[in-house]
Amino acid sequence: MPRVAVKIELTDAERAELEKNIKGHKVEKRLYIRSKIILLAAEGKECIEIASILGVTEKTCRKWRNRFAEKRLDGIVDLERRGAPDTFTEEERLEIIRLACSQPEIPKNWTLAYLTEKAKERIGRSISIETVRQILKSADRRAVVVAPSRHRLYLKSRNTLNKE
Repeated sequence: MPRVAVKIELTDAERAELEKNIKGHKVEKRLYIRSKIILLAAEGKECIEIASILGVTEKTCRKWRNRFAEKRLDGIVDLERRGAPDTFTEEERLEIIRLACSQPEIPKNWTLAYLTEKAKERIGRSISIETVRQILKSADRRAVVVAPSRHRLYLKSRNTLNKE
């Protein structure tokens, strides 16, 4: 039994947005292809024709055509992906950041290895140097650290340590 493709009719605003996607120089290739699928579908072409024109599978064509019919322009955008769950809680992350913002006990400056050792003691579980580095790196982007005027981060790069 042959499949019947969903008929696509575009508003002027939708057509303008899709055409902008296929003419843009910095548009992702996947968004370009999805937009082109919808524009060709609006011209009345079948999925098998569109697939051969664009070099994609008929299944891909059907998927984006149906998603557009259901959700309109929001349908051609990728869905949110969660990824792996966080290994460390937000409280543990904040504790590592607090530790890095405090004055170290023994050495003159924190090293990543020493900070990791102290973080293991503080949070009571194993953590790698790389994870500590990523937590500190993401602290700036997440805006979880209070203003720099109130705290000072005692980590220094190796270049700075070698100059002293």
